[in-house]
Amino acid sequence: MNWGFTEERTRRSLAAPSKVVQAKLPGAVGDTGAELLQNHQEQYPANESLTQEAAPVPTAKRQLESDPSPAKKARLTRADERWLGAQKAEQTNLRHPRPRPRLNASFLKEFVDPVGPYPGLGSIHTFVSKWLESVGSDRGKHCLSDSHLHLSNHGPVSRRLTRSAPEMSSTRGADGFVVPAVPASSRSRISRIDSGDDFNRSLASSTGNPRHPRYRETSLLLNHIYIRHPATPLPDLVTGCIDSIRAQRDSPGLSPDELSQAIYQLDTLEEGCDEDQVAGLLNNTVFPNTTTDTMYGPGTGLTSNSGTLIAQHLVPITPTSPYRVSQPKPDKLYGYSGRMTGAFTEPQLLAKTMLHPKHPDYATATSKALDFPFFVVEFKAAGGTRGDLWVATNQCAGASAACLNAVSQLNWALQKYQSTERIDNLCYSVAVDNNLAKLYISWKEDDRSYYFQRIGTFLLSHPEGFKDFRKQVRNILDWGKGARLTQIRDALDIVLEGNRKCASEAARSRPSPS
Repeated sequence: MNWGFTEERTRRSLAAPSKVVQAKLPGAVGDTGAELLQNHQEQYPANESLTQEAAPVPTAKRQLESDPSPAKKARLTRADERWLGAQKAEQTNLRHPRPRPRLNASFLKEFVDPVGPYPGLGSIHTFVSKWLESVGSDRGKHCLSDSHLHLSNHGPVSRRLTRSAPEMSSTRGADGFVVPAVPASSRSRISRIDSGDDFNRSLASSTGNPRHPRYRETSLLLNHIYIRHPATPLPDLVTGCIDSIRAQRDSPGLSPDELSQAIYQLDTLEEGCDEDQVAGLLNNTVFPNTTTDTMYGPGTGLTSNSGTLIAQHLVPITPTSPYRVSQPKPDKLYGYSGRMTGAFTEPQLLAKTMLHPKHPDYATATSKALDFPFFVVEFKAAGGTRGDLWVATNQCAGASAACLNAVSQLNWALQKYQSTERIDNLCYSVAVDNNLAKLYISWKEDDRSYYFQRIGTFLLSHPEGFKDFRKQVRNILDWGKGARLTQIRDALDIVLEGNRKCASEAARSRPSPS
């Protein structure tokens, strides 16, 4: 506002009013100063309502106008009028609305200077929670950057108690006393135990794959399947069987042209192949087809399955071990036909159902009625994408142990019927690719330990190596359809006779009806 005079003159006028004003208006000036002081003291009351408005302050001009004497107005000088105008401006500036106290700090007064006794933990917690909710709701309405206040689904974030003030909860027993809660340390120990069990189960599941680097030391070793070093001395029984399969054969082998063609195809597979291509070549030259081959066909009692799971009940398992042997699924499996026109007579098939007290099909290895398996084949492709011979060896070890369990149950039945006859419980397996073939023998000792050992390695690209490999495979099949099948048939006859004797004795021991 332009008052028409300089700042210096204004200060002189404000600092020294005229003697006339001092003499004529002592009450007006004094009253105005008193009202200013009172207004300043009442501006921030201790417990005043937020909606209370400031009382209007009477100005000096109003007081002068209320003066009934006109002579006093005439005696006012021009300078005195200017001084009164400045006083009016100062009084006007003091009439701004009183600022509102801070809402979020009002609750602190009760903690700094409480009126009543100190509140308990529950009341403090309740009061603070309500205040936080009110502040949160107000902030949710007015805060612009509130992405951290809500979850991704736009739900409000739950406010939980801090660790320093956990929510106290307890239960009471039948006697009314408080039952203490499980300590946090105990809960953490239980959680660690559960986590450890989950970790062990996860580890056992992951190492149950024959491709896992620890498969031999976990799934095989902890189920008593031992892969022995090739230089380890063999038992006498095993040595005698090996000598028989290494013997020369009387039957003719491949012709020179057939052998040359097989070697040429093997060399071609080195450029890149898969397991099916390797199996196709070796099935036509080394491993006979039991459906069409005259020497190893249906009339011999032999049968073979390709890519069929071996029954789970034959797979070794140790109850105390968390590790399991992978259920075998050999690329080729040789055994005996369990059908009526297969390897066994009808009485022998009946005896086969008596080997296990709860499992009549215990000796049946596959869903295609293959009984008492004895020869496992796993194909791999060198340079291909389906594994290597190390994996094939792991697969052969598990499948061979399952084959041994079928004959082991037959030997148990012989012992049950007090027979001194026993079947040589051993079997063979081959891990082969388009370069190498590894021949293994397996046997079982002390009714729980399975041993697995390599007894031959053959370089298939070499003609002599190929011929030797084919010869030993055929000798194994000859042993299977000859000496081994004869032992099993004789054992089944003993089991059947023993069962009949037991049934007859049980019938005689029953009291006759009166």
